[in-house]
Formats: sequence, C-alpha cells, structure tokens
Amino acid sequence: MAKVVVFDSWNERYKRPFGAVKQGATVDFRIDVALPYVSKVELKIHKDGMDEQSFEMKHTENGVYEVGFQPYAETGLYFYYFKIQQNFDTQTRTTYYFNNRDLHGGEGFFTENYHDICTYQLTCFEYADQAPEWYRDAVFYHIFVDRFYNADDVVREPKPDSFIYARKKDTPFYIKNDKGEIVRWEFYGGNLDGITQKLTYLQELGISGLYLSPIFEAKSNHKYDTSDYKKIDPMFGDESILTELIQKAGELGMRVILDGVFNHVGEDSLYFNRYGHFDSLGAYQSVDSPYYHWFTFQHFPDKYDAWWGVSNLPVVNKDSKSFQEMIYAGQDSVIDYWTERGVAGWRLDVADELPDAFIAGIRQTLMKYPDRVLIGEVWEDATNKIAYDQRRHYLEGGMLQGVMNYPFRQVIIDLLNGQITTKQATLKTMGIKENYPAEALAANLNNIGTHDTARILTMLHEDKVKLRLAIYMLMVLPGVPCIYYGDEAGLTGGADPDNRKFYPWGREDEEISGFFREAIQLRNSTEALRKGDYYPFSLNNLFGVIRYVAGDSWHVFIVNPTNEAQKVDLATCYPESGRWQDILKALNIQGDTIAPHDFFYV
Repeated sequence: MAKVVVFDSWNERYKRPFGAVKQGATVDFRIDVALPYVSKVELKIHKDGMDEQSFEMKHTENGVYEVGFQPYAETGLYFYYFKIQQNFDTQTRTTYYFNNRDLHGGEGFFTENYHDICTYQLTCFEYADQAPEWYRDAVFYHIFVDRFYNADDVVREPKPDSFIYARKKDTPFYIKNDKGEIVRWEFYGGNLDGITQKLTYLQELGISGLYLSPIFEAKSNHKYDTSDYKKIDPMFGDESILTELIQKAGELGMRVILDGVFNHVGEDSLYFNRYGHFDSLGAYQSVDSPYYHWFTFQHFPDKYDAWWGVSNLPVVNKDSKSFQEMIYAGQDSVIDYWTERGVAGWRLDVADELPDAFIAGIRQTLMKYPDRVLIGEVWEDATNKIAYDQRRHYLEGGMLQGVMNYPFRQVIIDLLNGQITTKQATLKTMGIKENYPAEALAANLNNIGTHDTARILTMLHEDKVKLRLAIYMLMVLPGVPCIYYGDEAGLTGGADPDNRKFYPWGREDEEISGFFREAIQLRNSTEALRKGDYYPFSLNNLFGVIRYVAGDSWHVFIVNPTNEAQKVDLATCYPESGRWQDILKALNIQGDTIAPHDFFYV
C-alpha cells in the first residue's frame, strides 16, 4: 500500500545535504504528503536546549512541500519533525511525521498522536576537523604494556607488595579483600623495550600505529592510577627507552600515541600521596598541600570523590587552574613535554568525564605540533552524548577528532551472533554515519575488543569462521581499525582480568594470524577502504558495504552472517538508492549464492 506521507533523512531527495552540516550551511527539506485538504505543512525544529521554532513549507508541486533551513544558533544539535494540518468543512485534523522509534534516522512514521514524538537529529559543526592523513590511513595495534613482551626476561623493578606470575601462560587473577578492592597487584613484566624488540613483527603484520596503555609511573599493572605524569614507570623503562621506541617505530613507518588519563590520579601519587611514599606534600596529607584544591573532600582526609567510588582513584577537579596548567596550559605541560619528545597523539581516557573546555584546551596545545591527533574514549554515539547532565560537543570542531567506535563493535558482534538482523545492522551503522561529521566518522578508532571488553574470540563463542568475518568487517567499515594485542594470536578471555593475558609468544594460532594478515593487507592496499565514502545496505539475510572514492574506485563487501547459504536478491536492497543499486547491478551477482558465514568482495 502506498504511503500517504514520505520523508527519508538518508535520501538527498528529501534532505540535502546528507548528515551533519557545517555552521552556516542551508539544509533543504522535502516531504511528500498525499492527503486531501492540506492547509499547512511545517518543519518543527529546535536547537538543543532552546525553544522550538516553526518553518512553513512551500507547496511546490502536487503533494510536495519544501523549505530551506539554516541553523539559527551556534553549533550543536537540532531536533526536528514535521506537522501537517488539514482543514475539513467541520474540523481541523493535525498529524505528524516523526523519526522511527529507534531514532536511527531514515524513514520515520506518520501518526495523529503527538505523544509518540520521536525527533530526527541534525548535527551542526563549526568546521571539518580532519585528522592527519597518516592516522586515517593507519591500522593501529593496542598494547597493554605489562602483557606484551619482556625484553629482559626478568621483571624490572617490581612493585612492593605485589606478585609476579610464575609462567607467561598463567591466567590473570586478582587478589581482593572483602570489600572487593585489589590488595596485591600482579605483573608479567612487559616493558617498552620489549615492544621495540617486536617492531619488525608488528610491521610484518601490517601495523602502522601503536596505541599504548598508560605508561606513566603508577602502582597498578594497568597504570590508570597515575603517580607521576612526567615519569615513565620504572617497570616499563625510562624516557630514553621511550625515545628509542618512538624513533625505531618511525623508521619502520609506525607512530605512537599515548593514553592520557586526566580525570583521576592514583591515591599513591605525587599529588595525593595517601601513604607518604613521595617527597611531596600531597592533598591527603594536608589542606596546605599545593594539590589540595585538585580534589573534592567531603570529610578530610578519608572521604573524597573517587572515580566510580574506587577509593584508589581520586577524581581531579578539572576546573583547577593549576591542574590545567600542569596538563596542557603551562609552559612545560604534560601534553607539551611528551609531544615534543615525539608522541604522535593522545587517546583521552573517559573523555565524557572531562569538561569540553578541558578537552579544547588539550587540543589547542596539541595544535602547536604538526600532524598530531586527539581521540577520546566514548562508548556511545558521541554526537548526542549527555554526561553529568551536560550535552557534550566533542566532535563539533576544536576538540576530539574522533572517538573509540564501540557502537560498530556491538553491531559486528550482534550481527554475527544472530542478535540483530542485517536490516538492523544497516540502520545502526547508517544512523552513526548520519549523526557524525564525515571527518569524525573517518577518524573514529574502530575496535572489536579492548582491555575493557571480553576478547572477540570469546564473544563469538570461539568460532573461528565468525572471527574471520569480524576481522574483515573491522577492516572495511569506515574509520581507523585498531587490533587489541593478542587477538591476532587467538587469545581468549572474558571480563577483566581474563582479557589481559600475556601474549602467547610461540603458541600463536597461525590460522587466526593469517586471517588478520590478509584483512590488514586488503585495507592497506585499497584506497577506498581507507578514504572512501561509505554506504551500508542489506539484501534479505545479507549485510553489505560499499566503499567509494570516485569514478571506478569502489569496492563492495557482502557478508552472510547466517548458518545457511543465501542467494543475492537485489530487489530486496534496503535502503533503496538508485546511485548505489547501479553499482550492485553492474556486479552481475543477482542470484549468486554466498556460503554460510562467508563473504563476497570485489
């Protein structure tokens, strides 16, 4: 049955240009209304946090209503829907066209009930904040330093009150007290010069970017409890060893980015100094400490704000001028200090807990150095994230250039495990494309596993066939792929600490390693996979991706995530788009069969 009202935010016939827009741009809206006695059609739109405005749409031809809209305030989010009024002899009827209930964009629904309201999102950014070309072209490798490789074969400068694993293949295990707090940290002994010794291996794998877990001095093995921002943890090495790593990595075409943990520090730190292990006068020790105002005490000294209530991670007040000066605003700030020494960029831990102004300050400092990148840890759609009752504006220019793309990871896993349909996968990935500025989408750091998630092989129930599909999806989706150390060797593991095993040197799963090498090589050798436009689609039970640069520079990837062979039926393509369907028709694959858990690529 024909639809009486039609709008599709993904189709440039109805909204042009597609997706997020630059400040000052005009957005042309069209809606088709096949209803009698229509007296008025309005675009109802409001800037986030502001009053709604109405723009009457012009009736241009039979059933077609159009209006040009220019964002009327500063950058940010606008939310919109359509209102339709019909005047009959004895009554007036008001109806609405809303976004779909999953808020993915695309086609919505027509209703008389205003309380069904689901608005569309329009992202307005200040400028196209492009990440460096080297970063956009890269394949990254995420290293949890203590668990990768030990250059000495003995543990260097072990921490007091800790234990060392007897064997590298031992399973990680926490020793906790009755409050669930870790009372003895455990180590395998990985270090920075160990990474240097394995650079040739990483180069042969196809890696061109290294993302290191925190490397600054800290009590724990993960180092998210910083003790001193300007000192390399002695277990990992020293400044000269980091310099050598950066230099030798550069010679092999690899760059190094660091994990910046600026929301909290360790209780056992130069700044808090709960146990008096440092020569400084820490905030815990005295209200006269120069660091006292960095922290928020409810009852000095034992009750204070801590990250998620974890007492060994006191939260820092990011509005403190002296803290800002130390991290990014001072003459010899942390960002300056390490960036001057060759660090190519930073990944900001828990970015949603850092104020926008703080992130912007870091970025402003980083802009002094050519070809540096700033990304952040955000688990959700970063364009509409609300944290601590504040809308975040990370991706609108001058702050983050991209974020860790956990939504894509979830789509990959859910699709391969049969938790969502191919159409739902299309909706979810297309929704991200619509909401993100194009440059941010291209700079998102995509992953299928990190130190905060279960291992991808475990998530896929140790099914290697599914794993192969996940790896290829990681490489063909838009953004910068990042491999968690050991995934390419077949490591398994559930929640932390099981997902932080030592790399199984000499015990790698060669079949899985081969999957990674082939997929990485495909991306490294294909411009469209690194820079091309992105169009997802479904064909019944098949999920597809087109990556397109210009002319004949396009590639198509179609995956069968099911346990049964599936035939290609182009008549079932969703969403419909003549532009992309012409490419699919040119492939002459109508009626072809794709085997269970296999893919087609050209």
